[in-house]
Amino acid sequence: MQSFAEYFARNQGALTSQQQQELRQKRVAVIGCGGLGGYVIEELVRIGIGRLDLFDPDIFSRSNCNRQLNALESTLGRNKAEVAADRCRAIHPLCSVRAFAADFRAVAEEEAFQSDVVVDCLDDIAARRDLARLCNRRRLPLIHGAVNGWYGQVGVQLPGHDLIDRLYPWRAGGAVEPSPPSVLSFTVAVVASLQAAEAVKTVLGLWSPLHNGWMHIDLREGDFLIHGV
Repeated sequence: MQSFAEYFARNQGALTSQQQQELRQKRVAVIGCGGLGGYVIEELVRIGIGRLDLFDPDIFSRSNCNRQLNALESTLGRNKAEVAADRCRAIHPLCSVRAFAADFRAVAEEEAFQSDVVVDCLDDIAARRDLARLCNRRRLPLIHGAVNGWYGQVGVQLPGHDLIDRLYPWRAGGAVEPSPPSVLSFTVAVVASLQAAEAVKTVLGLWSPLHNGWMHIDLREGDFLIHGV
């Protein structure tokens, strides 16, 4: 097996050797392994996160191929979490990966949520709210991301805070789910990269202006606007 240092040599300078070793000890849960999730998982493996837990009950279809990294002719009909786990293992052998081909709400919290941070790559408002409550119960930071066409948002909900409730306020009769939005590949890649960066900063204990706030991303006009607490 090639050395740990050789795999991550090009991270040095931006990350210290100590930070790289810290990432090796961290566990990240990624909820949703399609558009955002596929890119987030890819970047976390390549930065050196040591353990990943991947959740998704869905399978790949042709309509995913416009923006989902792991949607290929060869993966159509396969579970998204399992495909992502296979890709992680193909990148290098230094990340321990568990794939849950299930809705995160169907998995026992004590089994599945032993992570240091959770990344929200969902596309359902009710599920996002459930995930935010779960993270607060377990005192876990949550990295949120969402995409619609040329636009996206990224935020960080720290334990005990209510970012997701502020972004998706409850309405009588429940949250209103919009029709499936337009989703462009480059918007997905940008939002996912910001989520991966926030996850790394969070597990390393680094400050972020997105803590309990969020960034609105407009790739059509080139605007990135941060909203505070």
